[in-house]
Amino acid sequence: GELEAMMLYSFIRTSKLQRWLSRNDSPPAIQECKFLFDSTYAPKSAATLDEELAEDPLDDSIQAPSSTVAVPVSEDLFALVKQRTAILRARLKFNGTVYSRASTHIGNSQIFFYPHGDCLSSPVPGSIQHIYATPMGELVFAVHKLLPCRDQTIDPFAIYSHFPAKMYSSSSSTHLEMVKVSWVVSHFAQWAISSHTAVILSLSHV
Repeated sequence: GELEAMMLYSFIRTSKLQRWLSRNDSPPAIQECKFLFDSTYAPKSAATLDEELAEDPLDDSIQAPSSTVAVPVSEDLFALVKQRTAILRARLKFNGTVYSRASTHIGNSQIFFYPHGDCLSSPVPGSIQHIYATPMGELVFAVHKLLPCRDQTIDPFAIYSHFPAKMYSSSSSTHLEMVKVSWVVSHFAQWAISSHTAVILSLSHV
């Protein structure tokens, strides 16, 4: 239909733009666009923003610095961690990808992840509400998972097996769940097409 064609067209155009922005021999006008994009959307360096963490190349987790001080947590996070204080971060970087809590950057908070770390299951979309340290010091995400569409909803993207878009409910689960950084597959883009449904497009590089 018209919506699917528009999304596919936008996906292709965005991919072409990303390719041009990444080239060193692109025209001066494109290079100027890259400078503007980087200035506007690229995360600040860890040297100028102490809330961003460098990636840990040694394993599949990131540890909070030992000097970081715990702060009081919100009621929704307390319901998950069962403690009144925790080390919190606004963003972190892992394997070259920046993740943020939703209050810091909506786009960087939208993730596809394996539920409970089960790589044999299908990834599900969710939004990072908090980035916190466990009692062992590992930084993890507290995520609101998006709910599936109602049973009677027809997903027009189901027939396009090679186009990573799917219909979901616009509503999220009412409780937070813990997600490890290594469970994350990719970010996703979201388009609300009604007050009840949204199209979710995986931004996986694979």
